[in-house]
Amino acid sequence: MTRDRQDDAPEPHPPRADAREPADQDLGGEPACMLDRVCPACGRLADAAPPTTCPRCGAAVGDVG
Repeated sequence: MTRDRQDDAPEPHPPRADAREPADQDLGGEPACMLDRVCPACGRLADAAPPTTCPRCGAAVGDVG
């Protein structure tokens, strides 16, 4: 019995569920660096984007006034 070469070819797999989305889509999310939200006084990460005040110690975070 002779096998065809097509029988030896692997079957194509469906895309994985965790596969990356195309690069042209904006997926959102957090920025890579949130250093501007770190309180200079106590080191806590602020809940809001600067300028704001630290919810723990009340220090200015970012360009507060």
